[in-house]
Amino acid sequence: METILVTGSNGFLGEEIISFFQKKYKIIAVDKTSVINSNNFVDPNFYQIDINNIDEIKKIFKENSIDIIIHCAAELLDEKKTDLVWKTNYFGTKNLLDLSAKYNIKKFIFTSTFSIFEKNYDSLIDEEELPSAIVDYGKSKYAAENLILRHDYQGSIVIFRCPVIIGKKRLDKLGLLFEFIKYNHDIWLIGGGNNRVHFIYVLDLINAIEKSITSIQGKYLFNIGSDDVLSIKEIFKKLQNSVNSTGGIRSFPKTLGLLLLKILNFFNLVPLGPYHQRMLVSNIVLDTSRIKKILNWKPSYTNEEMLIECYKYYINNNSSVNQSSASSKKPKLGILSILKYIP
Repeated sequence: METILVTGSNGFLGEEIISFFQKKYKIIAVDKTSVINSNNFVDPNFYQIDINNIDEIKKIFKENSIDIIIHCAAELLDEKKTDLVWKTNYFGTKNLLDLSAKYNIKKFIFTSTFSIFEKNYDSLIDEEELPSAIVDYGKSKYAAENLILRHDYQGSIVIFRCPVIIGKKRLDKLGLLFEFIKYNHDIWLIGGGNNRVHFIYVLDLINAIEKSITSIQGKYLFNIGSDDVLSIKEIFKKLQNSVNSTGGIRSFPKTLGLLLLKILNFFNLVPLGPYHQRMLVSNIVLDTSRIKKILNWKPSYTNEEMLIECYKYYINNNSSVNQSSASSKKPKLGILSILKYIP
């Protein structure tokens, strides 16, 4: 049985990866936070270690015979702690790569992000497109991609550029949307909602990761995402219709809406920083032809299908949602509650 080391094991994606792969592989889980929900592991082999601590990380490589690394650990969209973002996303990745080279790890899989793109795109974005990242999260992930591809590590490399990852247990910002739909309130958009934003269902991503483990060798960079991407407005309307919600879809003028979000975010009243604000009004859809051709992979969920699936799970498990990671905590509407009362 081969051994997979999963970094960021307590995050939403890390938990889902472990739940899937533990049936076929020995799992070593690494996260800087303590295990909160050990039920995710059949045979937990967990290390509470920050990947920036090279001495502690080295002990894991010495004590275990590791075949594959799935590197998910990252500091996310925190514009206030840019030093930490770079330390983890770039230098933490370098630590893992250096040790992978030293200990002859067979395969290094990295989950990158479409957050390296932060402007409006009129056409599909392929793997050769230069980045337009503004925030340090996207910049650091792109730098990590280049580090991985140019490193002297001799094993196989697979990088997945992931759009918004959707899953039943990811409730942080999705839950805000679901609360409005649940109580038949209008959904508010900024601009007309005619922009398209790419999603990927977590199980589709994991299926691609599995294929990359079993079917390819070498160095690969893949965009990944759903098919047939509709506009945000169309997707939300399909979601409302599927659950018989009587709420409508309304919008603020783009300039006014973005100004209001900037003010609310400045006072920490909404969890939508500058990156999210740009994404709400931009077209960002990836070209996934390369991964389909090389990996013979295709997604099983469209954007609207995955949201419908997640909404049903949210409603059926509303009183017992998984609190094992920050992304799965039940959201609070806070000041957004006032939108329910706008006539």
